[in-house]
Amino acid sequence: MNVFKTGEEVFKKALSFSRCRPLLAQLGSSLQREHTHIKHPQLKPASSWSLVNVVGQGVSIVRYYSQGDHLGVPVGESLDVQDPPDPQELPVHPRNKKLDAKNLFIQKLEECSSPSDVLDFISNKTLTQRRISSSLSRIWRTIKKLSDDQRRYELKLMFEHPGFEELCHDLIVMAPGMQTQDMAFNLLALVRLDVPQRSRVVQTLLRVIQENLNRFDERSLAILAGALEKMEQLPNVEALKEGLRLRLEKNMPLIQNILSLQSIMRVVGKGSSTELKRKFEMKALSMADSFTLPNAQYMLASMAAMGLYSRQLLEICCQKIEENVQGVPFSKLLMVLKACQDLHYRNHALLSTMAEYLTTSCSMWSNKQIILLLLAFEKMNFYPVNLMDAFAERIIQNPDALMLQDILSVLKVYSHLNHDLGDHRQQFLVGLAHAMEAYLDRLYPGNLLRAVFYFCMLGHFPALALERLFQRDTLDQLFNPGTDKQPIKGLEQNLHLLDLCLRLDQSALPRPEFLPAMLGDFSPPPHLPPPPGLLSTLQSLKGVGAIEEGVVVEKIYHIDFQITLSSGNTENDKPSHDQPLPQKLALLCAPSSAYCFGTSHLCGRMAMQIRHLRVLGYSPVLLPVKQFLSRPEEQRAEMLGRLLFPEQGEPEGGATAFVHPGEE
Repeated sequence: MNVFKTGEEVFKKALSFSRCRPLLAQLGSSLQREHTHIKHPQLKPASSWSLVNVVGQGVSIVRYYSQGDHLGVPVGESLDVQDPPDPQELPVHPRNKKLDAKNLFIQKLEECSSPSDVLDFISNKTLTQRRISSSLSRIWRTIKKLSDDQRRYELKLMFEHPGFEELCHDLIVMAPGMQTQDMAFNLLALVRLDVPQRSRVVQTLLRVIQENLNRFDERSLAILAGALEKMEQLPNVEALKEGLRLRLEKNMPLIQNILSLQSIMRVVGKGSSTELKRKFEMKALSMADSFTLPNAQYMLASMAAMGLYSRQLLEICCQKIEENVQGVPFSKLLMVLKACQDLHYRNHALLSTMAEYLTTSCSMWSNKQIILLLLAFEKMNFYPVNLMDAFAERIIQNPDALMLQDILSVLKVYSHLNHDLGDHRQQFLVGLAHAMEAYLDRLYPGNLLRAVFYFCMLGHFPALALERLFQRDTLDQLFNPGTDKQPIKGLEQNLHLLDLCLRLDQSALPRPEFLPAMLGDFSPPPHLPPPPGLLSTLQSLKGVGAIEEGVVVEKIYHIDFQITLSSGNTENDKPSHDQPLPQKLALLCAPSSAYCFGTSHLCGRMAMQIRHLRVLGYSPVLLPVKQFLSRPEEQRAEMLGRLLFPEQGEPEGGATAFVHPGEE
């Protein structure tokens, strides 16, 4: 419907509207608008059409009337405004063009599913600094989840693609002008893609990063640390690490994120100065209140990589892991144990909690996982009794499920920790021996000797394995002149101990006649000297007769002091007739490594030595060196007296220090 208004009404509205408009916009203030055909009078300015979609019907014809001739339109004539065109046909702002082109490039790049696809896509594109970084990152993402064989194949195609050489050339040219994050990301991508680290592109990036290291912020340094951690010890790499250390010595407050701190700690490594390690320790302690469970795990690994021993920081991390051990996956459990081992730190509460958790959830772990964790415990001399019992039951049920390396590892752990399965012992050892027989034809002679030696430490003698070991051809391979000298010494020692087990443990198997001649003049292994002042303390004790120091039995067993008790004892010193006093004592100075951690349970080698000394007529007495040295001088004689003459009173520091006949 057409609407007609008088000039007076239009003039009043124009005056009211002009109060809120600029002066230039008031040209033609006396306007009369005639609506000839209006459906939806919603007009948009032309500059906004490129950003706003126009939906619905527009105005077909609008006539503007003015009191004067302006805008190039005579008075009384109409200005036709056509329907708005398609927004895609409208001119685009230059900045929006760049954004659209960037988004389109990233979108197309994400559609590439292999390194070759990425190289094909960028071959006809103009590469910028950011596009190079995005392309390398996309190449890595396309292959990181592939199997090893597929990854090698894809990388081979990538290196043969002509576009990869062009990409590396552009990277060399543009590297000096890149952002620091792009420099670090590109180096990390090249390292992950196995680009030769001595290549020109990698070395160029290293030199550019050295020149711009002072501009690197926290995130760039963390990315750079991740790349350097995986690189070889080349001159430019070591120079960059040294520059990183110097930068951090003066700018430690730059690091505010715990993940960045841990990454940098791992890369600066054990070559850091004591002062820098102290700064890292204080920085980590200042962040300790906000440690999450993954932070605690990786902090232990970072400290091990750096060689940073901080008992306070170790206790904080171990307590965090102990409280949340059920949320720690297998790989991280193994990482924590390895870090503690590298730092020579053992936390009994943490190890006990781990062992208890593994025991209760034993059914959800594979044989391989439990064996790897047991090996980690064994290296730390920790004795998880319940876990070893539970795993032994699984082995008894299905010993054939173990592979050869699994069998060797199980024998090593159970023999070193001197684990006694009680009534299940024979069934367990027979099952392992039967499982190993399937691999005898493929077993390397050195591994065969070790396996048989582990069996003998446990008091079991597998007939078929011993027969194979004592074949002349097998022994000749063991003592092959081409073999390295150091492994031969270890093999000779094991073979000598094996010969002792056959002679002293009452084995029914015959001893090879040529074995003693083959062993020849076996030299005993090195031995730690006894604590200073121990001899004089022994001589001051009543009832002690002849003392002989440094006795070697059977060419391998060291006795620190062989003591012959005198017959002129006092009445109080004489034992009862029911318990005759031993005439020959073997005093052994036992270091902490002779016991399982946190217990008085003897490890396998020491237990075997005591067993053999008893057969040879000695009464072994163990002197815990650490306890002995921790006591005052006046209490050491009392401690020795109670160890040598236990009938006078219970030995202090644990009843197992004196090994009675028939006990271990």
